[in-house]
Amino acid sequence: MAVNQGTKDKVAEAAIGLFMTKGYSGTSVRAIAGRAGVNVALISYYFGGKKGMLEHLINTYLEGYLKELEEASEQVSGSFECLVAIIEAALQFQQTHHRMARLVLRELTLDSILVREVMASYYMKEKHLFRQVLEAGKEAGVFKGMRKEWAILHLRGMITMPFLHAQHIREVFHLEPSDRTFLYHYMKHVRQFVEVQICEPQPAAASLVV
Repeated sequence: MAVNQGTKDKVAEAAIGLFMTKGYSGTSVRAIAGRAGVNVALISYYFGGKKGMLEHLINTYLEGYLKELEEASEQVSGSFECLVAIIEAALQFQQTHHRMARLVLRELTLDSILVREVMASYYMKEKHLFRQVLEAGKEAGVFKGMRKEWAILHLRGMITMPFLHAQHIREVFHLEPSDRTFLYHYMKHVRQFVEVQICEPQPAAASLVV
């Protein structure tokens, strides 16, 4: 049987919607097939079952996420601008795929073999990318001597919080993380955080004597 990409994508979208509302455990293969309007056998054919479906969704999402970060790091020069570009790329990717971002981030809070594999692959690569930028900035005298692990933890929290806790932001702060204006203003805050907490203070300009 040949793979029909359109049908495969429709099944994946159906799974995302059900996993989001009912959770992975509360979603059946039959329910996914029913929402997608396909024969239940196609789930096994395309993905190898429900577990394979979740693995496919997480891996596809994180491959795209890492690609965006790596490309962003190559398009600018200077440690400060590179760090800000990586953060903005991470936020933009999550905003563009906000439903998948919330699903993946939520699933990765659970302990499982799949989650451990993801942490050992994709997120170790993300950590390595941040470490490279922070180390280069430290050597250039741009960044402080803050322990890199703590800096990365701070940045990771700022990157993921709007999409992992999107409902909290909507209900409590009346902001919409998927809105472009949210990202515009949020990036101003992120840039300020990097300048104050991670960058070395810049010497004040000498006063001109008249």
